[in-house]
Amino acid sequence: ELVAAQRSRLEMRMSSAGNVLAAGRAMSCFSVPALITDSISGIAYYQFVKDLDEHYEEKKDEIRSKCQELVKKVFTRDHLLVSSTGDDQAFTQVETYLPGIAEHLFASGKKEAAQEIRLTRKKEGFKDASQVQYVCRAGNFTKDGYEFNGALNILRVALSYDYFWINVRVKGGAYGCRSAFGMNGDTYFVSYRDPNLERTMEIYEGVADYLRTFTVSDFDMNKYIIGTISNLDQPMTPALKGDRSMNLYMNHVTEDMIKEERVQVLEATQEDIRGLAEIVEAMMKAEQICVIGSEDKIEEAKDMFDTVTGF
Repeated sequence: ELVAAQRSRLEMRMSSAGNVLAAGRAMSCFSVPALITDSISGIAYYQFVKDLDEHYEEKKDEIRSKCQELVKKVFTRDHLLVSSTGDDQAFTQVETYLPGIAEHLFASGKKEAAQEIRLTRKKEGFKDASQVQYVCRAGNFTKDGYEFNGALNILRVALSYDYFWINVRVKGGAYGCRSAFGMNGDTYFVSYRDPNLERTMEIYEGVADYLRTFTVSDFDMNKYIIGTISNLDQPMTPALKGDRSMNLYMNHVTEDMIKEERVQVLEATQEDIRGLAEIVEAMMKAEQICVIGSEDKIEEAKDMFDTVTGF
């Protein structure tokens, strides 16, 4: 029942959050973190759950055994990591009760060699019963020697309110289009509930040219900077502060890195934005695409893909 329910929820997510799944799948072809995420919550995970649901009787004992083995590997004393957000009294309570919790964890076993993870580049189309597409193009700019710059955050805002807004949403009829530029270089463009496919890919190809001629008024440039800072400096509850702290710790992001990024945003000029064209070109070189959408649209553009499959 749990497996069937999980499959049903994942199939509903295909139509409601296909942009997230397409972006994750596209990046999984060149990014180890994205590959792992796809394996535990993305398209690869859905394929695993679907297969398990259809062959449950043959696989149930193996799954039960693997789950038991996994619990013993994950919940060990040397894997324990605690984040505490609260006043001094709350911290004292954590210190008091933590040793007792640790006693109930599994003892650390023999350290195993890390598994080799192989990344396979492929352009994929996934057909479903909808009449709209989630069109993604992804790549990594650090492989060509470029580094993350806070001005990329401004570019994300500018694309959302200008280039993508006009071409993908207003002219193209999609519900939306967004971009993301990771500190590790992982980057994607993805549309949401998009009636187009090949046309949207052509718009992605034009981002670098858009940047080379990027010219806006001082008012609009300040608007983009303010919009960017508002995303970086949002008010947070204590719980959100704790979540963010843990996230930064796990991703090895230091306070100095955050300060530098903020300065780069506040001091960015239009010339800095124009200079990002080379970073976008480096990202586009990967030619990594993933599309989730209607059978007709994907079949029309099947020469664009290495593989075309249905859900």
